[in-house]
Amino acid sequence: MIETGLFIIIGIYFSGTGNTKHCVEYFTSRVEIGTECFSIEDRRAVAKLNESDKHDTVVFGFPVYYSNIPKIAKDFIYRNKAAFKGKKVFIITTKGLFNAFAVGYAREIFMECGAEFIGSLQLNMPDNIRDMFVMEICFTKNYKKVIIKAYNKITKAAEKFIAGSLPKSGLNPFNYIIGFLLKILWFYPKTDKYIKAPKVNPGKCTGCGKCEKLCPMRNIKITDGKAVSGGMCTICYRCFNNCPVKALTVLGNKVYDQYTFDSANFK
Repeated sequence: MIETGLFIIIGIYFSGTGNTKHCVEYFTSRVEIGTECFSIEDRRAVAKLNESDKHDTVVFGFPVYYSNIPKIAKDFIYRNKAAFKGKKVFIITTKGLFNAFAVGYAREIFMECGAEFIGSLQLNMPDNIRDMFVMEICFTKNYKKVIIKAYNKITKAAEKFIAGSLPKSGLNPFNYIIGFLLKILWFYPKTDKYIKAPKVNPGKCTGCGKCEKLCPMRNIKITDGKAVSGGMCTICYRCFNNCPVKALTVLGNKVYDQYTFDSANFK
């Protein structure tokens, strides 16, 4: 947590397959080298948030799920409402096809918790939802090009942040309209709760346990040599994209491709 001249910041994020993690880390490093960043899965995140005498600004990042905030991230904010009270919050979102009004929804939640919304940055990154055909046909496989473009946008946003001209992307009327439409369709309600997933193909699953170890909700257990799902999936696609035998699906029914930030070969 380093003083920038305007703020003393800390980075907090939820990241399914690495996109948001790297974007928050890169943004905060451009604002001030040495800024600490923590996943909401890290027990130190809450402790650091409660050190109100050491920082006043939180850069909070999350991936957009069909215009919504991941349920695990939303629950984290509400569960730590007291820690966010009085803090300034700068929101970073990463998205593929669906952007809509996730920044706006997050802003409302933080304001409910007594935090001050000061700005936002919405970034296009490779989509990690790869078990639905519409996702397969809509995105380039040139992941490195997409990531470099996002990092260039982060660099410019960090310069504005340091200068005190805080960007506020993802809040225009178009975002609001699309967000409203998605909110009444299948997509938004599907991501506004925990679901029973992933779906496991027992013929492929080898019971390696990788999905069990990676699941942020501890929603997957290895039973009788096979992965078994509970009803607390937050749709992060971490298990899906890291399964070595492609035995899992989440919202769709077929593994078209797999993606993680590290697999993009971006250095």
